[in-house]
Amino acid sequence: MTRPPSSLRRLARRSAQRGISLLFALMALVILGFGAVALTRSVDTGTLIMGNLAFKQDTLAASSSGAEMAISWLQTQLSTPATAAALNNNVANHGYYARATDKLDVTGSRTNAANKLPVVNWDGNCNGLPSSAYDSCEAPYSEAATVNGNRVQWLITRLCDQEGAPTGTNLCLRPAAASTSTAVERGELQPGGRITSGIAGPYYRIIVRITGPRNTVSFTESLVHF
Repeated sequence: MTRPPSSLRRLARRSAQRGISLLFALMALVILGFGAVALTRSVDTGTLIMGNLAFKQDTLAASSSGAEMAISWLQTQLSTPATAAALNNNVANHGYYARATDKLDVTGSRTNAANKLPVVNWDGNCNGLPSSAYDSCEAPYSEAATVNGNRVQWLITRLCDQEGAPTGTNLCLRPAAASTSTAVERGELQPGGRITSGIAGPYYRIIVRITGPRNTVSFTESLVHF
């Protein structure tokens, strides 16, 4: 049998080599494409996380202003005897309740039909819970003005057993006061700065809810007394 010339054999080998190179080039392009997609998604995810953290920090900063608004309202009510006496009863249209709410489920995530807890009506629909899943649904107060575009809501409860004026049967949680009517503050360096029994008012629990962009929600809680 006659063998083909050596030049034809070399041409056949070169053609085969060029076909394999094309296959490897295509595989490399596919791998590089997957890598580019993964890198793009990683950068997008990182940007999204950083944005969410920024929104979260913004709502936490706004919650401080929300607490100050609630405290300012309490101070205004306590500034005169007539309005101060009104705090012995609920002021539901301002998110104020004159008795402590035990086991309050602030987020509405723990209550259920088998273990009914009080919840807060933050969204106007009792957080979408069926009536059989909670004990009561307290109405908060929504501030008309926003803080940096964040919605401000709060709920205030007086830490007393029930509504009405504090008495021997309606006990309230108060700051510690000595029986001699004054208690020296720890670390006091000079006279003054004492808590007297006359100004040791009951504690008030202030729960602030801030709603920001991308459904970002933050809760803070403060205890104050006047």
